[in-house]
This record gives sequence, C-alpha cells and structure tokens, in this order.
Amino acid sequence: MQREKILRIILLILFCCGGLLVILSAILFLAEQPGGFTREQSGPPGGKIVVETRDIQNQTPLTGVNYYINGQFAGTSSENGSFVLSPASYPSGTVTIRAVKEGYEEKTTGADLTKMQSLELDLQISGIIPVLINGPRDTEINIVFLPSNTSFNSSTDTKVMLNGYPGGRQKFQDDVLRFINRTFGMYPSNLSSDYPISGNYMNKFNFYYFWDDETYVDAFNGCAGKIPDSYWQKVTFSDLTIILYPQYYGMYIGPPGAPEGCTNPNGLGRVYLKIAADEQYLAIHEIGHGLYGLMDTYCGDTYYNENDPNPNVWTSEEKCQAAAIANNWNPGDCRQVQDTGNGCEKKFWRWDPDPDIMYEGYYGTFGNASTKRIVNILDRISN
Repeated sequence: MQREKILRIILLILFCCGGLLVILSAILFLAEQPGGFTREQSGPPGGKIVVETRDIQNQTPLTGVNYYINGQFAGTSSENGSFVLSPASYPSGTVTIRAVKEGYEEKTTGADLTKMQSLELDLQISGIIPVLINGPRDTEINIVFLPSNTSFNSSTDTKVMLNGYPGGRQKFQDDVLRFINRTFGMYPSNLSSDYPISGNYMNKFNFYYFWDDETYVDAFNGCAGKIPDSYWQKVTFSDLTIILYPQYYGMYIGPPGAPEGCTNPNGLGRVYLKIAADEQYLAIHEIGHGLYGLMDTYCGDTYYNENDPNPNVWTSEEKCQAAAIANNWNPGDCRQVQDTGNGCEKKFWRWDPDPDIMYEGYYGTFGNASTKRIVNILDRISN
C-alpha cells in the first residue's frame, strides 16, 4: 500500500512538472526498497565458466580438446565438446587460454574469466597430418615432411616447375612412408655394430607431413630451398623439417648444377633439409647433418666443426688420436680431411673408415665416431 501511494505521488509530480530529476530520484528510491528492481551481476553463475569448442566448418562439438591457461594444463573437453572451469583457480585479469587437439590448428585467445559466463572456440582443421606417432610432441623427436612444387634437371641446369606435387596428396603420403622406411627404418644396418642402437629406437620419433593444398616449397630457391613463414607459424614443434621433391634429373656434379640435397641448420626449431623423394643414402647423409649435427668428412666447400660431445671430426690430429685411444679405436686411423686430387686441405681430422657415408654421400655407412654420436642422442630421448 505504501509503495502504491508513493507511485501515485510520483506520477502526479511528473504530470505537473515533467521533472527528469524527480523521475531518476524515484527510480533510485524504489530500487532500494524490498522487492524493487535488481541488476544482473557480471561474471560466471555459481563461479563456473563453460568453454565450448567446435569444428569451424560444420560446428560439430569437439571432444578431447586439451585446454591450457597461462601455459598450464587445465583439462579436456567432454563428449559434447564442453569443459567447465572455475575462474577462482586462476589469477584476476586477462589470462591466455589455449585449445589443442590433434588434427586441428591450435587456438589461443585472451579472456578475463571474472567477466564471462561462457566461452566459445572454433578450431580449424590442421594441415599437419600424423603418420607414425609414438608419444607427446615434447618427449619425442618430431619429423615433419613438406612437399615441393619444383625439381631440377642437372643435365640442362634448369629448375623444373611443377603443378603442385605430382600425384597429389596420396602420392606424397606414399613417398613419405617409403622414405621413412628406407632411411630411419634402416639405422641398424647403417650404424657401427660397436655401438648397438636400441631395439625400440623408432619409438623415439613422431612423423608427420604437412598438406593444405596450397603450401608448397621451392626446393631450388637457395641451397636447401625456401620455406614460407606461414608454415613455421603453424608448425612450431618440428625438430627437423624434410622438404621432399620428386626425382632429380641428371647427375649432380657440383656447380653450376643445383645441389641434389642440402641442409640448412637454421636453429631455433627451424632446421630443415631438402632431398629427392627417391633418394636413400644421400637422404641418410643429410639427416646426419640436420638431426645429429654430424660434419662432412670430405674436403670441399662445406662446414666443419668439432662437436662436443662425440665429434666426428677434430681440430687437430692430437685430439683425434686422444679420442681414439679413449674409445679403444686405432689412433693410427686418424687422417686429415683433404683431397690431393684437387689440392683441397682442411685443418680437421677424421677417424671413421671408408666407405664413410658422411664422406661418400651416395653410399657407405656410419663409422664409430658418427654412430656413437647418433646413439648417444637417441639414448637421451625419453620415451
């Protein structure tokens, strides 16, 4: 009754005076009375936020999406694509939310959890295709294959432009699988038996290929080819990227022909090499560079360095002999990196016996020095 009386008084004043100030005062007065107007509070109801993730193409809910908040794992989406989190568990202000699912591009966004009740994320199907996966990316060696739309004819010293990768995605996938079997899969027969490799060594690798119908590499733009920045933005986890191009035509005999295989030790997760899809031994040679840091043992226009530990070339004969004695190798097998035929001579010494694949390139095996380095690196990988 009292409230109705107050309202009649307000309407009478409004009719007589039209006072805006009076109207505002009345609204504020009523809002303070029991049963008056209420204002919806911001933030999640019950202190919870529902995160929903869908496929951007068909809006299908995505299960198995892993969420990370400020870099820390927060949980996984359920069968209906939803995930419930409590903002009280995280710092106030804007946080970084990252959604990760195999086969989709990662999605990262910033949000203030205290000012929202729900969050919707749409994920784009990724061009990163798993081939052989043995564990999480942060505990395995990750190898990613990338297609080239160029080849080379050494007989005419000309680049061969192609319409994408000949045979399309299926042919590229077949080439990747065959390449893996003929290179990584053949380690036991290509390494020295003095340093046995673990029987489950292949479990230390994850293999992927990248295919989005538009990203191709010019394998003959520079020594090792040129990879577009868009690839590195999407593939942030690669330990070694291998550019595969179709058959190399003719025989590579050095300049002016373009190299048949080449490695770019770019560092910072951007190490890559280019090689013909039908190569085997030269591919193993280049992987020796790109994945294990092995040096060439031939004398030529290449790069030399004494790795630490487990080098396969040394900066002096004395160092080579000392390493040989420490490893029970014959120190008399140390010899200088040189080629008397063309007068080439380097201030480095090698031990591995010929045919050394880091010397020959197109045939041979890894000797004790190279094998010890490869096995040591693989043994450090936790599976």
